[in-house]
Amino acid sequence: MPVIHHTRAGAGAPALIFIHAFGCARSDWDAQLAQFSSSYETVAVDLAGHGTTPARPEHIRVEAHAEDVVGLMSELDLPSCVIVGNSLGCRIALEVAFRAPARTRAVVLVDGSRLGSPDRSGHAALGNGVDAANYRDFVVGMFAKMFSPACDQQLVTEMTQRAQALEAEFAANLLADVGRHDQEKMDELLAAVRVPLLAIQSTRITPDGQRISLSAGETSPYLDLLKASVPDVAVSIVAGSGHYPQIEQSQATNGALQAFLESGI
Repeated sequence: MPVIHHTRAGAGAPALIFIHAFGCARSDWDAQLAQFSSSYETVAVDLAGHGTTPARPEHIRVEAHAEDVVGLMSELDLPSCVIVGNSLGCRIALEVAFRAPARTRAVVLVDGSRLGSPDRSGHAALGNGVDAANYRDFVVGMFAKMFSPACDQQLVTEMTQRAQALEAEFAANLLADVGRHDQEKMDELLAAVRVPLLAIQSTRITPDGQRISLSAGETSPYLDLLKASVPDVAVSIVAGSGHYPQIEQSQATNGALQAFLESGI
């Protein structure tokens, strides 16, 4: 039985490992596997507690998911990988690069963010006020902010329902842990980056928690953090998209990833 369930397709180095966001699944990367598996080995994972991969108690922590991905890379004997993560997957991608530097060729962060900062007395929980009892209602409001106004409403409904279907206590605890991880680990992980890094960014988060689509040439506090921490970071803005540009704007997202892969990483 594999460490985590996954879809593996194609051949060619480096291998591309795709890690989805909270409440999502490996199918979010279907458009990327369809394009890149013709030239590269591609692996899209279902994180524990998502898709078809069961969770254990430790999977309420971001680090446990990173250990799973590292284990899968070892199990599949992938010596040279580009780790691509979206949202929660960005945190996991940075953890994987830190834990498995010999297997990491590059890192791609797709619409990442940072919750809180190390100088706060408490971390900024993504799921402030959420618990197992109100999780499913909370997700409706959370996911309503994740898509551009032009996004197909059927897709919004389907992705929201998928997130609601997660086991509620597990999901509420994992949401809270994202803020803890950002406060305790993000600076350390960014400072440790020694491989090429690409940020494909589509949104920014306002101080009141709204998610706004970026336009070409815009920046954000998160992108500014990346630029200060990793001076050689490459940035590609995918305009007119919500939080999942690999779905809403798959052609633009694939173009940014293709250019990065062809840049000599």
